[in-house]
Formats: sequence, structure tokens, C-alpha cells
Amino acid sequence: MYLSKKYLFITLAVIILIFPLFFGIYTEFLIINDFTLFILAYLLIGFVFLLVLGKVMEHFMYKGANKEIMKHHDVINALLNKNGKIILLVFFPLTMIMEEFIFRYYLMGLLLFQLKLGLILAILISSLVFSLYHLHIWFKFKNLKILISYLISSFLLAIYNGYLLITLGIFACIIVHTILVFILYYNLYKKLS
Repeated sequence: MYLSKKYLFITLAVIILIFPLFFGIYTEFLIINDFTLFILAYLLIGFVFLLVLGKVMEHFMYKGANKEIMKHHDVINALLNKNGKIILLVFFPLTMIMEEFIFRYYLMGLLLFQLKLGLILAILISSLVFSLYHLHIWFKFKNLKILISYLISSFLLAIYNGYLLITLGIFACIIVHTILVFILYYNLYKKLS
């Protein structure tokens, strides 16, 4: 019952978050605003850095008991039990969409356009808020190493995606977020299977 309420909430949140787009809110985040070789290099280097960070954290943070605790994560549990296709194909991507719209699209839009903060400050604030949002991990797993890994990786992903939002738009953020997080969970799943 817990999962169905949780995923019903995520589905409704995504619908509500997408609705304002029809009224032209922050439409500049819907398109590619800038694409140069420098941006491409940044994207590739950042993507590889986040992949390597995931592997390092997997090696140092997810050993022994921590590895066993992660079996209870929805995505890893769905991979392990082979019956979680709806979680993997529907609700996992919806969660990534929800997070990107809240923490990149709307929060960055608020910070940049309403509060008139500079780009770097807006990215740092939204990254910090996104990282702190992951404090919910503590209440699920009650494990400091797992919490720290989530806080660090989510902060760095948010910095990367903050710049991505400004240059390539929200859809690129959603795609990158989904790919990077899925790779992390898939690697953990492989260690557990």
C-alpha cells in the first residue's frame, strides 16, 4: 500500500508540474539556448566525472551491511525481483521528471527570474536544496554512509544539471539524471545479484 500511495503522489506531482508549461512559464528552459564545443566538452567531462564518482562511492560506501540495506531501495528491489517492470519503466522515470522540474525548472526559474540571483548562486542554491531533499534517505535506511553518498552525489549532479538546464534545457536534464541514477542502481544491483 505504501508504494501505491507514493507512486500515485509522484504521478500527480508530474502532471501538476507540467501543467504550467502550457501557460509559457520559463519557456526558455524548454529549448537549447547554447551549444558549443566548450559546452560539449563540459558535458562529456561532467558525465564521466559523475560516472566515476558513482563507481568510487559504490566501492567505498556500499560494502557489507550497506550493500544489503540497499536491497530495500525500490529500484534495486525491482531489479532483483524481476517483477518490478512498472517501477523501472514508469515510476522511476516519473520520479526523475518530478525532481528535475521541481529543483531545476521551477527553483532555478524562481532564483534567476523572480529573485534575480546570478547564475552561479542560483545553481549553488538549487543544488544545495536538491541535496537536502535527499535527507529522506536517512528515514528510510538510517545509515550515515548511505546518506552521505546521496547528499554528495545529488549535490554534484545538481550542479551539473543546473548548467545543463541553462544550455540544453530541461529535457537534457531529465535524460542525464535518469541515465546516471539508473547506472548507479544497476551497478549496485549487479553487486547484489
